[in-house]
Amino acid sequence: MSTLAVFDLDHTLIAADSSLLWTDYLWEKGIITDPAFLAADKQMMADYSAGKLDMAAYMAFSLKALGNATVAQIDEWVADFTESKVRPLVYPDAVKTLAFYKEHGVPVIIISATADFIVKPVAKMLGVNLAFGIELEVRDDHYTGALQGITTFREGKVEKLANFLDIRQFLPERTIFYTDSANDLPLCRYATDVLTVNADPVLKAEAEKQGWMQLTWSLNPVNS
Repeated sequence: MSTLAVFDLDHTLIAADSSLLWTDYLWEKGIITDPAFLAADKQMMADYSAGKLDMAAYMAFSLKALGNATVAQIDEWVADFTESKVRPLVYPDAVKTLAFYKEHGVPVIIISATADFIVKPVAKMLGVNLAFGIELEVRDDHYTGALQGITTFREGKVEKLANFLDIRQFLPERTIFYTDSANDLPLCRYATDVLTVNADPVLKAEAEKQGWMQLTWSLNPVNS
């Protein structure tokens, strides 16, 4: 049986929201200096949790904080960010689960509603070669803040994954999906198997209704 394992990123593989971590990193480094930006960022993340985030507006807003930074400069910051801020927050159970699929030859995809320039380096750090995030337009080696391609948020995750599999002509008989968020319910319904990780209340209720396996991962698992 052909199998595919698909993972959300934030609060699923790592014990944090990488977008908020990124904002905190930029603040600590003095790259952003306006406290109002931090407050607005947290409000937008609250909108995400409530399922009402305007992704285009959020990405345009967040890119403003980077001013005239080039793509190369941002990549340099992200490399340091990935090692210093994200790596310590990877769930040990996530590492074990990814290793299990790799050992058994099951392809793995990470798909996230975080910016692509963050998602791909984090995925690489986790040993995952296929990853999709929010793609952003680049002009003259600078991000414009405009979205491009399929937006990997809510129903867009399904569209992005289905489009990718169609291009690859790979139609797995079994698609296993791991997530923490009710925003991913469209992809949960697309998958054949769903495993929730520290599910939010709405996803937890749906998991109980559907009989999906519910996992609780922590940074210090009892049996580690």
